[in-house]
Amino acid sequence: MCHKQPLVNISQAKLFAYKIPFKRTMQFQAFQLDHREGLILQLIDNEGGKYLSEIAPLPGFSKETFTDVKTEMINMLATKWCQLAKYNSHYKSIQFALDSLFINCGKKVKTQQAEVDNIPLLQGDKISIEAQYKNLGQVNLIKLKVARECVDSDIAVFNMLCQLNPLLKIRCDANQAWSKQQAASFFSAINTQQLDYIEEPTCNHQTNLALAEQYNVYLGLDETLQNSDFCYQHHHSIKAFIIKPTLIGHLKKIDQLVSIAQKYGLMLSFSSSFESVIGLQALKNLASYYIAQPKSQALVISLGIDTLKYFDSTMLIDAQKMEQDCQQLELLWTSH
Repeated sequence: MCHKQPLVNISQAKLFAYKIPFKRTMQFQAFQLDHREGLILQLIDNEGGKYLSEIAPLPGFSKETFTDVKTEMINMLATKWCQLAKYNSHYKSIQFALDSLFINCGKKVKTQQAEVDNIPLLQGDKISIEAQYKNLGQVNLIKLKVARECVDSDIAVFNMLCQLNPLLKIRCDANQAWSKQQAASFFSAINTQQLDYIEEPTCNHQTNLALAEQYNVYLGLDETLQNSDFCYQHHHSIKAFIIKPTLIGHLKKIDQLVSIAQKYGLMLSFSSSFESVIGLQALKNLASYYIAQPKSQALVISLGIDTLKYFDSTMLIDAQKMEQDCQQLELLWTSH
């Protein structure tokens, strides 16, 4: 389990804001976004060591907005920045950002970075997806966004990918956007043997379980895990948890989900909410920490962080330039 521990001798705090354009307009539920915006919190210790964390609520999925977290962070830093390790926020994106600064796995991860599979993400129209897949070099596992176009288009894309590689396994993500009939139409028209699992085909969990039974497919839980009243009941059709820390918040809840996955032999994917490279680095650290735990050896853990390619910017996409890039951002607050 990850536990909070204070970073000793913190002498300075800074809060930056970023806005990164997308290469093309991206759809997040009812939102059409041409850019991603968020906050970067930087702490500096007495020896000049710098620690970065990202706060980036995702429109359409996070309950809090960028304005919400910006206001809370500025107000909190103005009065309590020396007590950050003890601060609790009801905004999930803030809570995970703070927790990721203070978890006890930080130093261990830096010296023991595990190799974790990063599953390629494909989305767009049929021609674009075909080109994306061919550029990957015949990989055998991908994630495919569905339910953005009509079901017939999704069927055509899925079947096209299967024809390109009969060994391909596809993880689909519908973000609860289909009706029961749309999901049924999709399952009945594809080779379900090449569907590794599908995330949240409809917005009703019981409907999803019934569909999985009827069409003999597996489910990945994503939005369901983010419900405040979530209580897991095992079902043989559930294969994976898709954990998006920006949307889940507290590391205690992430620990609980990992423990459930261990108990029932579920796969885990630590996935991005389209953060910058700073947020993605936190996900890598988190996955590496859990992989390094002796009790986690049987867990199959992957990363869903193939999202930087959608940004049209050189800012905050290179892990080697994180601190340098921060100096070019808008400074919202500094302790001195």
